Amino acid sequence: MGFIFDFLGGIFGYILWFFFDAVSSYAVAITLFTIFINVLLFPLTVKRQKSMVLTARVNLKQAQLRKKYEKDTKKYNEEVSKLYEKEGVNPMGGCFPMMLPLLLLGGVFGAVTKPLQNTLHIATEKVAKAVSVLPEIPEVSGKFFKGYEQLQLVRHFESIKNHLTMFSAEEFADVEEYSRGFDFFGINLLNRPSGAEFSELLWIIPVLCFLISALGMYLSQKVTGAENQAPGCAKLIPYIGVIFTTYVSYTIPGAVGFYWFVNGALGVIQSLILNKYYNVDTINAKNEASRLALLELKESSVECIKDTKAVKESLNKQKTISSKK
Repeated sequence: MGFIFDFLGGIFGYILWFFFDAVSSYAVAITLFTIFINVLLFPLTVKRQKSMVLTARVNLKQAQLRKKYEKDTKKYNEEVSKLYEKEGVNPMGGCFPMMLPLLLLGGVFGAVTKPLQNTLHIATEKVAKAVSVLPEIPEVSGKFFKGYEQLQLVRHFESIKNHLTMFSAEEFADVEEYSRGFDFFGINLLNRPSGAEFSELLWIIPVLCFLISALGMYLSQKVTGAENQAPGCAKLIPYIGVIFTTYVSYTIPGAVGFYWFVNGALGVIQSLILNKYYNVDTINAKNEASRLALLELKESSVECIKDTKAVKESLNKQKTISSKK
């Protein structure tokens, strides 16, 4: 899976670098980049929303069937199969629209967290050699921590640049340019909130991640009705997810947490828009309108058949009368 993320990260890295090279600001570049990716994935997002709404609608009816046939498992399974067929819902149909965006976003994550390899496209061997040098340099050895090594190299570039002899002049210039773009209104996005002073304001990032994750969870539950359907302790799982996301964003470099927030914020905006047009009530109304239209069509067909029969009978009577004459 890591190979796939690096492969996709290398592709998306060209796009991220294009935006960064244009604006010289990581915060602005990652925002533009994330908007681009979300626009690219929007058709799949719409398809996933429709699938979620249809599944929520079927789940409500399935709950009624479960209650009705709680003592007859065989009959319940038969009725559920009929329900899926009637509603045109494939239980596995929503997997692809959900898995593909996650796979692609894994590639985006690879571009964000491995900038030297996937965004600046420096050879892997050179990157590995540069990263191995970090713990051995006195100026940064005490500040070095395991994980997100490439972002740390960018962070400490000014202190270690004399040791980066493995890079070509062009690669060196790209890393230097990239290292200067992580200041966001006085916040250094290469630092970790957990290791920063309160005055550095990096704590804002995990707070924003918490708020946007909680809002995203609320909107998702509103569409699917998952909170009401989940049994017992399963109701707590989404809340644990929000807390875990907040904790992780507190312990990782601000650049990664900022990307999570931007991506989550765009997801919330999409949900607000899509929830307006694709929700259970809207789907029910459309289905009811289709049912009434079909009923009217059937009634019209019946009346038409009756009229046709009446005309035929009238013609037959006229023929009979004419033959008698």
